[in-house]
Amino acid sequence: MVSRESLAAVLRLARARRGLSRDQLNAQAKIEPRHLQRLENAKTGVTLEMLGSIAKALGYDPIALLIIASSYDGRTSVAERLLSIKKELADLDALRIASDLPNHFAKGELIAERAGRSLSEDVVREVLACRDKGLSQRQTAERNEVHQSTVSRIWRQNPT
Repeated sequence: MVSRESLAAVLRLARARRGLSRDQLNAQAKIEPRHLQRLENAKTGVTLEMLGSIAKALGYDPIALLIIASSYDGRTSVAERLLSIKKELADLDALRIASDLPNHFAKGELIAERAGRSLSEDVVREVLACRDKGLSQRQTAERNEVHQSTVSRIWRQNPT
């Protein structure tokens, strides 16, 4: 994990070593001066978009800044952290995360998922079987360990 404090120090050092004042970085990254000051003093967190904007203005990849901060937090060298990340990337690759990523986008936009936990078809089948046996929604919810509103939704979506 990257702490707010270590990332603040990395941002502050990178800006200073690039010879940029906060005002210059504010202008390049198009962020509010007060916000950059608060970021560099670990008084506020950073969004991914804002980190991307700051990193671009500094001439770095945001991942590089995060790796430096993560190395500091983990009390490891950057080389050790990179080795760890390489192993994690191999694990993610084995899970086919990168290759399946395009399936979650349509026309460049992330495909939204429905809210709530997903239910297995077995649970839905069991809830419907309880309805068919004449159990109440409350009894069905207790028997299947799901919320009563979930039972109600399943019954509405699957009319008899």
